[in-house]
Amino acid sequence: SDALSQTIGNVFVPDGLYKELRFKFHKDEDLPSTDNLFDRSIYIEGTIDAVPFVFWHDTSENLDVGRSTGVLVEGNVVNLTVEFDISQFLNSLHQIDLSLATDNNKDGLIEIYPNDNDGNQDIADMLKDNIKMAADLLY
Repeated sequence: SDALSQTIGNVFVPDGLYKELRFKFHKDEDLPSTDNLFDRSIYIEGTIDAVPFVFWHDTSENLDVGRSTGVLVEGNVVNLTVEFDISQFLNSLHQIDLSLATDNNKDGLIEIYPNDNDGNQDIADMLKDNIKMAADLLY
């Protein structure tokens, strides 16, 4: 699937005008244990200065997104897109310099998560906070 645009769920919403929607990030223990999101609520991988990294968190968070004009739901159907601005993951609440993340156990992978072996737990918590602040509702 296309990681840049992906359906993450379908929900029933009663007809009405909504100014704010709340999404809940929760870790999923029902997935196969081999799935990257098993027992995690957020999972991102990429590279930092050509070194592979993985960031994940098992936080349970509410993500509130809204529009001042509201979102009208009629016939129990509306298509919504929640857009995440990746640059805001590094700059919305905390200024994060990923080049400071380290591979302390020298296994060739920079690990950024709450109990990682590389010592990047503070970065993991700041990224989690920034992701919560970086969502925008498109309609």
